[in-house]
Amino acid sequence: MEKPWAVLDTSFWVVGHRVDVLTYLFRFFAVCVPEAVRAEVLAPDPRYPQRVYSYQELFRLLEAQGGLAMRNPTQRVPQFHAGEAAALALARDEGRWLLLNEQRALTCARQQGIKTVTVPEFIVYLYDVQIVSARSAMAKLDGIAANTGQRVMQAARDAFAALAQRRGER
Repeated sequence: MEKPWAVLDTSFWVVGHRVDVLTYLFRFFAVCVPEAVRAEVLAPDPRYPQRVYSYQELFRLLEAQGGLAMRNPTQRVPQFHAGEAAALALARDEGRWLLLNEQRALTCARQQGIKTVTVPEFIVYLYDVQIVSARSAMAKLDGIAANTGQRVMQAARDAFAALAQRRGER
């Protein structure tokens, strides 16, 4: 079965890397990246310009191996940062999934009928399809709580709790 295409936003990449779920992403999606997102992911840290973060190194590796398709929208959505604006516009214009982790852009995308996945939703999905354990899913959710909007986190925690309770794991 052919995997659906998904457009990657910087927020999903960085937060997803933090809790080690990015490798699972490619099991479910073919991933494309706008140039603006690529630039944000690979941008040097202004405080420590010599540092190379592991999420940057993984991005470079996957890009070099052809795991990330580069695509750009014809127009950006003006009210967001460059990466979010490009990712949202590309997903909307091409009818693709949108992978992001920012509440404002998520709300806008869902209002426009764009299919979206946040990192906490992806973690719950990984638990649902039994790729990660309940303990791992909870640790991953806890690991991103400080970098994810409260509404998104609460919805994911509620979904996880319901699944875990049905399985007798909570």
